[in-house]
Amino acid sequence: MSGQLPSLTGTTIGGTTLDSAGLRGHVVVLNFWNPDCPPCRTEAPELRSEWQHLRPLGVRFVGVVYVGGNWPDDPSAARTYVGRYGLDYPVIVDQHSSIARAAAIQGIPETIVADASGQMRYRVLGALKPGELTALITALSPSP
Repeated sequence: MSGQLPSLTGTTIGGTTLDSAGLRGHVVVLNFWNPDCPPCRTEAPELRSEWQHLRPLGVRFVGVVYVGGNWPDDPSAARTYVGRYGLDYPVIVDQHSSIARAAAIQGIPETIVADASGQMRYRVLGALKPGELTALITALSPSP
């Protein structure tokens, strides 16, 4: 996969501002989901686990609530989902699907891993498997 990570500037569902500039120089994990998506709910505990493991290494996570088609824009449900699964990384709502279109996502859940230069390098369609993100991020690191 290739291409530049789309702009992720906006207001999070927690009310803070997310600016893509703060992600520069870091590996970024971008996860698309919706609270009404059963596979997304299945995947959420694994995302939390990977986030806890990778955050100390400087990896940044951003959740993107996908809306449109049959997926509703329900901010209250999204906040409940984030709280239920303990997802304390920034989450933004893609109200006009502009982030999803720029990243060419094919469905949800879907996860993109971008390298520290902002190039999208890996895409995982469907729910993440245990340790999958760690393996992909390790593959980005040059061997000694």
